[in-house]
Amino acid sequence: MTHTRRGFTLIELLVVIAIIAVLIALLLPAVQSAREAARRAQCLNNLKQLGLALHNYHESMNAFPPGYISRPDPVTHVNDGPGWGWIALTLNQMEGSPVYNSVNFVLNIEFPANQTARHTVIAGLLCPSDAWRQDLFTVVDNTTTSTTPGAAICNVASSNYVGSVGSGDPSSLYPWTNDSPPGRDNGNGIFFRNRSITIAQIIDGTSQTFAAGERSQNLSRASWTGAVTNAAVPLVNLQAEAGLDPEGSGALVISHTGEGHGPNSPSGLAHGDQYWSMHPGGANFLFADGSVRFIKEFVGFGIFQALATRAGGEVLSADQF
Repeated sequence: MTHTRRGFTLIELLVVIAIIAVLIALLLPAVQSAREAARRAQCLNNLKQLGLALHNYHESMNAFPPGYISRPDPVTHVNDGPGWGWIALTLNQMEGSPVYNSVNFVLNIEFPANQTARHTVIAGLLCPSDAWRQDLFTVVDNTTTSTTPGAAICNVASSNYVGSVGSGDPSSLYPWTNDSPPGRDNGNGIFFRNRSITIAQIIDGTSQTFAAGERSQNLSRASWTGAVTNAAVPLVNLQAEAGLDPEGSGALVISHTGEGHGPNSPSGLAHGDQYWSMHPGGANFLFADGSVRFIKEFVGFGIFQALATRAGGEVLSADQF
């Protein structure tokens, strides 16, 4: 007896395809969420390693490193080099001795003798969620405008982590005195030009004071190397043009807590020297005690500012952030 083998009808095939499409649509967000969770965990670990390196540095030197080292011009007070920043100074403490030994700290970052060092990409300083990142980018000078880049100075390796200058402008030209507003020489955070902060000076408590945070490069570029002489804030998103500063080289390596918003400020409030993250809903921050926490983008602005200052006298509870 002959049996006739029956195939699928067109309607049955369409139903099967539709079911598969629905299953893919249901599974894809879960897969993406799992991937982002893994990337966020890697970013947290990167910051944790930075925290360990900073505490090892403090143990050796009895202070944290300065945000960056640069001679102030005697008239204008702008950065005159060499510009090496807090991460560069801690490379020995984060298993980066070969890179550290290749740096000539006496010479400016942009000098040819430092090309090998400044071109070294360090994987542990890169957030895997930052799709905008360029491992090497070109630093341009302070002839930059909101629509056109200035002249190229040099290429430097990226970082997604910037030190906390506090609540003030990291490019402010106020020279340091005890009475002057916070600026590049008198930040109310932990990292700023030419001065080192000790744990004893973090009166607000190391568990309630930012040491560093994320900056993804959809906002602006950052580098582990430091403050390149005469550099402008290297903006990526021109909607952040309000943050453009004609002498913003410090923003390559340090950051402040914004202009009325938490991390990931909306357009119109975003400045190129703030914190930003491609993680949904907020950004990872390293605290001065070495712990790492995720700070939501809608955290109260007063709380966000208080976390940036080392001796503001604010009283915070852990459930507020």
